[in-house]
Amino acid sequence: MRQLLRYFNRNLLLKVAGFNSIHIVIRIATGAVMSWVVANFLGTTGMAVMGNFRNFFQGLQTFSVLGMENGLVRYAAQHKDNTQELKSIFSTAWIAALSASLFIGVTIFFSATFLDAYLIGLERSYAFIFRGLAITMPFYILFIVVSSILQGFEWYKTYVSVNIVINLIAFGTSVLLIYNYLLDGAMIAIVATPVLQCVIAVIIWWRLKKTFTLKTLLSSGFSQDKFKPLMSYSSMALISALLIPVTFIAIRQDVRGVLGDSTAGNWEGLQRISGYYMMFVTTLVSLYVLPNLSKDASYQNYRSTVFHFYKTILIPISLGLVAIYLSRDLIVSYLFSEEFTGMLPLFKWQLAGDFIKAITTVLAFRFIAVNDLKRYAIAEVVSLASFFIANYFLIRIYGSEGVVMAHLASYLIYLVVIVVMLRKELFHN
Repeated sequence: MRQLLRYFNRNLLLKVAGFNSIHIVIRIATGAVMSWVVANFLGTTGMAVMGNFRNFFQGLQTFSVLGMENGLVRYAAQHKDNTQELKSIFSTAWIAALSASLFIGVTIFFSATFLDAYLIGLERSYAFIFRGLAITMPFYILFIVVSSILQGFEWYKTYVSVNIVINLIAFGTSVLLIYNYLLDGAMIAIVATPVLQCVIAVIIWWRLKKTFTLKTLLSSGFSQDKFKPLMSYSSMALISALLIPVTFIAIRQDVRGVLGDSTAGNWEGLQRISGYYMMFVTTLVSLYVLPNLSKDASYQNYRSTVFHFYKTILIPISLGLVAIYLSRDLIVSYLFSEEFTGMLPLFKWQLAGDFIKAITTVLAFRFIAVNDLKRYAIAEVVSLASFFIANYFLIRIYGSEGVVMAHLASYLIYLVVIVVMLRKELFHN
């Protein structure tokens, strides 16, 4: 037992995974209850509509901060002992992101009717939701500033604590709003999330023992020299922020048109389940892999980081996915309703695709760590284009299973493309 504890304490990845697991368990528990609430109060149609709105919201978040989050994490890790450099970088990012957020907010505010018709498409108008979103999005920027510093400084416990508090408060608010106002309440909860994130992050930052305040961090003015390298990171994030929501919305609309809202709702329900367990991988990569690769971009460090991650994490991930597949009947019956039993045949393809996704996510972070826009963009376009094309044909041949078969096919293609692109880093001295 003592040897096991010593190994755990020496292994930073396991320590980060341990802290992160607390957050993930809470997210899964609250997400499970939320899935049941959405399924029973909003049904498959409400689930499909929520999927469209959530995809739009997530893409909008990235655009509001100009996709600079990963860049800020990297520079926070590199310059955590250079306060003056940090101030210049973060102040520049703050001014640029706030300007972009205000411009995007005005655009959304005046195009709310069009967005409501395309993304929601119900008899009841939800244009007011989009106008509310336009007002609250700027709050998200301050949350990203605090979050990036916590990740870059490798303050894992504080970062996880912030996200746990946000998750619990958001969960309680969402359940209350859905129970009282149904679909209106669900959308209002999403719109209010940026304000909640901002308030919690600022309070926790204020309570930390730190060498500078947020006011001094963000008041150094705008620097063109600092903005240029940040924008190269922005380009990578904005490519994803544009292509991923557009692709998923287009696929969901195609599924709704060919197979109906019920099938689209089943797929969206499965995406919720997938999102819960894949958070473990994506947040762990963001917390451990990105700062590690940012500090040392050598081939040797990249290989050792990737293979250490695989050796330590892939077996637990595999066991978890198998457990989810074996308990899929219980998951659907307890988390959703009888209306969602059409989700059951989709599990095997989704889980297989997510396993490949876990493998490729770690590999692809090389592009972000070394700021390689060209290879990142090629891989992302190939992955999403293959998903869209495969879905178009497979749902017309295999019905509801076609969309998750396309998910697996796209990540197999993505894996091949990534390995070919990174062959030097992975296999050459």
